[in-house]
Amino acid sequence: MAPINASASRTKPTRVVRPRAGGGLGDLRRKSALLVARPVFGLALLAGYLLPPAWLLSLARQVSRAAYHLFPGLRANLLSNARHILGETSTPAERAALAREVLRSFSRFLMEWVSPRCLPRPEEVFEDIAGREHFERAAEGGTGIIAVTIHLGNYELPSRELAALRRQVSILFDRERIEFLERLRSRVRRSRNLEEIVLGRSRFSGIQALDRLREGGIVLLAGDQVSAPDAEPFAFLHGTAPFSLWPARLSRASGAPILPAFCVARGPGRYGLHLEPPIFPGDRSPRDITAELVTIFESYVREFPGQWLMVHEFWGRTVNPDE
Repeated sequence: MAPINASASRTKPTRVVRPRAGGGLGDLRRKSALLVARPVFGLALLAGYLLPPAWLLSLARQVSRAAYHLFPGLRANLLSNARHILGETSTPAERAALAREVLRSFSRFLMEWVSPRCLPRPEEVFEDIAGREHFERAAEGGTGIIAVTIHLGNYELPSRELAALRRQVSILFDRERIEFLERLRSRVRRSRNLEEIVLGRSRFSGIQALDRLREGGIVLLAGDQVSAPDAEPFAFLHGTAPFSLWPARLSRASGAPILPAFCVARGPGRYGLHLEPPIFPGDRSPRDITAELVTIFESYVREFPGQWLMVHEFWGRTVNPDE
């Protein structure tokens, strides 16, 4: 088996340059944003217990409009992403419309997160599950399944549907910066008997994931993490963006196939779960496997751009390490 941290090739790849995590004006802005976010989300949580679902969703739309105007950094991130999604020929009005749509989708997701009453009963959430045959094919080898998604629609829901297939589901994730939201998310996951494995915080996270796959379980993770330390640049829509090789390395190490899984909104509280054909590692490099996965990501972001809940600037400047 290939080690999880095996290099994709012997050549030194280009890297993605992002702002430093701390220090200076950028760090001050991030801290200020967190100070504002805590009471806002606290009020949202309180409203989630007191108000009817229709009022909550209407409130979420109003808050998204205000946030677009009140937070210039957030607006700049959304507009930058919209430019890369729509292309250089898009107009400022088209980019602004997409940016606002993403923020509306994000606010709806947050309200569904803090107040499950905004969703119908579990058995009524999904209008359709497309690609059950792809799940069966991925499960044939008995090696477990690596389900990889992106932050699309309500990306917390696929774990529940996958767990309903009578398999243990473990979620690999990065912690939220806002602690009470992290606690809320963990409480919801535990209520659904979902195991959490914190990615990047422990040297044993990879071992835990391998153990679950060898037991025939499902490991679920997002493939569009903006802070992945092992990210490499890939062509993505109208630009070059960083994607982690970690899912591919886990697939190589375990022999488990990657099952692309996406949750797409179909209406208020209604979603469709789309399962794509599994990607089997074979003897391909992690970079080749990731390139195939990124192509699938691209097709979904292109088809449902307003549902991709990416509020961070996703595209970074790529440079050659020899420069």
